Amino acid sequence: MFGFKARWARLLIGLVLLALLGTHLLSQKSGAVGQSAQEENRRVSSYELLAKGVVGTAPFQAQFKSAPLRLELRNLIMGRGETESIPTPTRILLELRQGAVTITVNREKQSRSQGDFWVVDQGSSFTIQNPGEVAVLRAIYIFEGSR
Repeated sequence: MFGFKARWARLLIGLVLLALLGTHLLSQKSGAVGQSAQEENRRVSSYELLAKGVVGTAPFQAQFKSAPLRLELRNLIMGRGETESIPTPTRILLELRQGAVTITVNREKQSRSQGDFWVVDQGSSFTIQNPGEVAVLRAIYIFEGSR
């Protein structure tokens, strides 16, 4: 009878130790994930002033291996008001993700609402006027040519 109880006691102690080890390893893993998420938030949350009135997130770059093409993706964020001329070093595909704005490209005004896409060519004069609180645009810079 004592042998049966001793085996169950050892089994129970082993299961408890296994559960504690699993909990410990899981907490270490989630701590590492939390640290990497904090590092990514720190990296993502760095903003760059593109022109007076608009900031951009750090660009995410994607180099095509099959063609001499590189994309840089970033979010442009602005409050109420109008920007100075935003640099256009290359062709830019824009998407209005939040808000409603009036854009001026080469002195031509156009109203844009959430979900709209448009292209601004390289070297164009480009400004944004935001009558609302916050406008968020996704900008995809398209660099063509040699890698």
